[in-house]
Amino acid sequence: MESTRDIKRRIKSITNIQQITRAMEMVAANRLKKAESRALSSRPYTQNVTSILRNLIQTTPEKAHFFDLKKEVKKIMILLITSDKGLCGAYNTNAIQHAVKFIKEHSKSEISLHLIGKKGNIFFQRRPYTIGQYYKDTVEQIGLSSLKGGDNKISEIAARMIKDFEEDNYDEIYLFYTKFKTVMKSDPARIRLLPLENIDTDSGEGEGKKALQGDCILEPSSEVIFSKLLPKYLECQLRQAIFESLTAEYAARRVAMIAASENAEEIIDELTQVYNKARQEAITKELLEVVSGSEALRS
Repeated sequence: MESTRDIKRRIKSITNIQQITRAMEMVAANRLKKAESRALSSRPYTQNVTSILRNLIQTTPEKAHFFDLKKEVKKIMILLITSDKGLCGAYNTNAIQHAVKFIKEHSKSEISLHLIGKKGNIFFQRRPYTIGQYYKDTVEQIGLSSLKGGDNKISEIAARMIKDFEEDNYDEIYLFYTKFKTVMKSDPARIRLLPLENIDTDSGEGEGKKALQGDCILEPSSEVIFSKLLPKYLECQLRQAIFESLTAEYAARRVAMIAASENAEEIIDELTQVYNKARQEAITKELLEVVSGSEALRS
């Protein structure tokens, strides 16, 4: 059995860790509140842009290549969003494994990975995958770049996607991220950005469709509007995916830190019992030695 000094040292060490996990839980809870508000408030805008673009599909035959799927898909681009830090449970593992499963299902195609988030880069860098681009800015910096002024990283990524697709560098472009649902539940998600697909939107989609039904006059023309709206659509989808991923990350981190704090509490209770037992045994042993010494002196 360990000495009481060693057990006491372990209790102190775990108590310090528990204080750190509780502090991290509070930080994650604060960031989660802001990120959730940001993600939920941006959903209607993204949904309406999606609805408007869907209504333009029938009126822009000149842009048919943005909708038509190729019979033979040779090159695929995957844009994957993970976190820059760990200690967030299975958040990164679920997102990465969702992408890996897709890669295995499309093993006949040449797949290029474009990564946002340090954890995804660390995973794929150590394995035989083709990394086309790793964005060194943090996920939050990229997501908020357009809101804080300066370089709009999202616009740059969207413009590059369109250029690569039009130049036939890729036949399909997919976005992988984590969709936030509740604090306790987030699911890996996938969107085919190009060619465009009919993305199912949540509540509010009907309003967007209804607004454009009937005879509409499009000025200057549907083709020009589509050319302007397509980059905006890709930016919206990417920004929304980043907001959803950040919210899911903070939720996962908060849950993980709560579990870590509770586990630390259990270990401290167990070690305290072991410490009290060892201390009792040490005291009993000392008493026996005193009694034995006293009896020896008497005899």
